[in-house]
Amino acid sequence: MKRIKSKVAVGAIVVGMVASMGTAFAATDAGSQLQSWYSTASTAVKATVSGDFASYYSTQKTAHAATVNGIKTGAQEDIRDAGNAKTSSVQQSINGQVTQYTNQINSAQGAIASSMPGEYDAFVSTTNGTTNTGVAAIGTEDKKTLNNAIKNHKNTYLNRLDTNVTATKTQAVNTLNAKIASTKSELQALLAGEQTDATAEVKANLDSKLAALEAELTTLTEAGVSEAKTAIDTKGDQLLNDSLNDLDAIVQGIQ
Repeated sequence: MKRIKSKVAVGAIVVGMVASMGTAFAATDAGSQLQSWYSTASTAVKATVSGDFASYYSTQKTAHAATVNGIKTGAQEDIRDAGNAKTSSVQQSINGQVTQYTNQINSAQGAIASSMPGEYDAFVSTTNGTTNTGVAAIGTEDKKTLNNAIKNHKNTYLNRLDTNVTATKTQAVNTLNAKIASTKSELQALLAGEQTDATAEVKANLDSKLAALEAELTTLTEAGVSEAKTAIDTKGDQLLNDSLNDLDAIVQGIQ
């Protein structure tokens, strides 16, 4: 900023010196100069951030894939062991298990609904939409892979269960799926509200910040122009007085 102000002051002096000859001086637009500098600097910063994030994203994605593979293997082994160990006791425990799952879902639903406003306040402040979209895409593929692996392994061991548990199992599955569906529907409605609020908040914040910045820049510009005009007037008056004094001295020297 010091270099830009100096350039404005020099331009003002030159204007005062050449005004008497009827020549207009085209001063450099300091705002355009600053905007040009900022665009170059900002582009470099964004390129650095993008490069660092790309490397980090690749590393995290590789580590995530290894973790998912471990989860899948563990799930397959758990299903195998559970299928062999629980065949004789499934019919007696399945209704109790459904009740336990229902209680867990109710508890989780309350916790999720309670924590959701805070979660979306944090989301508004970070606005990591792009990253979330990428992670969501990976998650969708991971869930598909895990669901297929679990489904295939589950079917192998379900086929070994005694046929007299089929009716009980079917009822339990229907009950559990209905509970999950209703819970997801309720949470989705809450999410829609958070989405609307979050969008409005980030937009309002942007508008407020831009308005404040524009007001600040207007005030700065007006002050700079006023200062420049004063300097021009002062320098012009000084040059005029000096010139008149020099001319008067020459006249007084006539003998």
